[in-house]
Amino acid sequence: MTGARGYADYEGRRVILDGFIPGDEVSCGSLIPDKGFLRLVNAQLSSASELRISPACPYSGRCGGCDFDCVSEETSARLKNGIVAANISSALKRDVSSLMKEPLYASARGYRARCRIHLSAKDRQIGFLAKNSSSLVAVKHCPLLTDGLNEILADGRKFFSRAQSQIFSAPVNRKTGFAELSLFDAGDKVLAGSQEGVFSIAGYTFHLTGDVFFQSNIHLLPALFQIIRDEARGDSIMDLYSGVGTFSAVLEDRGCAVTAVERDKRCLALAAKNAPSARFFTDDVALWAARGRKSVDTVIVDPPRTGLKEAAKLIPQWKAGRIIYVSCNSATLAYDLKSLCENYEIESIQVIDFYPGSGHEETVVILNNRKGEK
Repeated sequence: MTGARGYADYEGRRVILDGFIPGDEVSCGSLIPDKGFLRLVNAQLSSASELRISPACPYSGRCGGCDFDCVSEETSARLKNGIVAANISSALKRDVSSLMKEPLYASARGYRARCRIHLSAKDRQIGFLAKNSSSLVAVKHCPLLTDGLNEILADGRKFFSRAQSQIFSAPVNRKTGFAELSLFDAGDKVLAGSQEGVFSIAGYTFHLTGDVFFQSNIHLLPALFQIIRDEARGDSIMDLYSGVGTFSAVLEDRGCAVTAVERDKRCLALAAKNAPSARFFTDDVALWAARGRKSVDTVIVDPPRTGLKEAAKLIPQWKAGRIIYVSCNSATLAYDLKSLCENYEIESIQVIDFYPGSGHEETVVILNNRKGEK
């Protein structure tokens, strides 16, 4: 399986089984072509896997927010660990299972401090889009969200009255007709849209707004911070796709020279507050990487789901001793590693299940320069 999809083989062809997990027995539905694969539709679960559990959320199956809430947190992490290992092994054409560290996971209850809600101005309803649909599910409580975010869901009309300026300035999705507003629970208050506030976690303080990216899993974020601190080596650090300077801030007390690159000016304005000693550049990472040799000991990359793309060929020219690759998409990660491993070797791969209940995973890969440079 990959993501929240199951796969099976039928007469030499790969069959996509949406919603099924290893160990399930499925009664045959209809097979339809789908981008070189076959997709099984209208299938029924005839015998459930021993890994399967009953979802705790009453909106399961209707709300499109969760597509993998049928297994426990530990099972989720271990299945995703296998997915990541399979994707990377396939790309590199060698087995990487010996490089996989134990996956990290935590309780899914109240882990998520960030979400994007959909709002219906017509009837003042708040919720999330239905599964495979553009209709609104008016969710009153989500077990994955923090208490602060659930307070908003519980009383949509009150939120409409309290946050009118943020709501009416929120973009409207033309396909659905609903306004979309990003929220972040900073502890003392929920930040809506461009509202700025301060969030503290694991001894670090971050200036944030509701509409910039910041990791949402408050249970596992300290573990990621510790990995970055433990694995970053040397006096010169490059923090690429730095966002609000999250990793730069984690290294702020180390006395090393940190150079951060991020093309979103909103993020960089906050990053300057979060990591004041770092040097920040507003630029596309690939363009930055193409502008010649940099002197650096460790490169940290945390790209979007699309991966490094052309930057994967350019970053090795700096001959850094170490690369720390933080990925939210193991498919593009695997593709990038195929390029990076021409000059680097993988020391370790660790899955962090930042998104229990969904098919998404976070992975940290440590790579060392084959020539031992730096």
